[in-house]
Amino acid sequence: VALHHETVRRDALGTIDPSRGLARISFDNTPVEPIGEPGLVDRLLDGAAVLLAFEQVGGADRALEQAVEFVKERHAFGRPVGSYQAIKHKLADAFVNNQIARSNAYYGIWALDAGSNELPQAAAAARVSACQAFWYSARESIQAHGGIGFTWEADQHLFYRRALALDMAVGSPGIWRDRLFTAVERSACEGEALEAA
Repeated sequence: VALHHETVRRDALGTIDPSRGLARISFDNTPVEPIGEPGLVDRLLDGAAVLLAFEQVGGADRALEQAVEFVKERHAFGRPVGSYQAIKHKLADAFVNNQIARSNAYYGIWALDAGSNELPQAAAAARVSACQAFWYSARESIQAHGGIGFTWEADQHLFYRRALALDMAVGSPGIWRDRLFTAVERSACEGEALEAA
């Protein structure tokens, strides 16, 4: 597609994450020439999902680090906020989510680099877990910071905005959960077929 063709229209969109531009591209009877082999778009989406998972894991880790730093320093009722069980549990859950997402991102990058037929499953697992980890860590970082976490002066809203924006970058987490289910189901059916043979 020639993006400068008169039948192609680009409109800038406002987003929840103002640090990244976004546009809607509309095609009105635009001439196209098919390129690539069947399945190319899915492989490109899988690759993009894996790479975005690493950005999401990095964001989740930093949001969690800032929350941990804050609750160690901030005191309430004569003791560090981080000493309270409710805070500990939420931050521990965020840590576990981040580690699962990191592991799935590594699985995804291995499958992408190796050209493995496991890529659809690995990419979907990386995408789903990274979306969950970043969103959860960003949200809990806001909560751990208390009232200051909701202000423009704190960085926590930036993590939350980026988490929400990346959720939609290559399809919603719901779409990727469906892709994961399909990939796992296909893998199970192939395994059963091999056992039967």
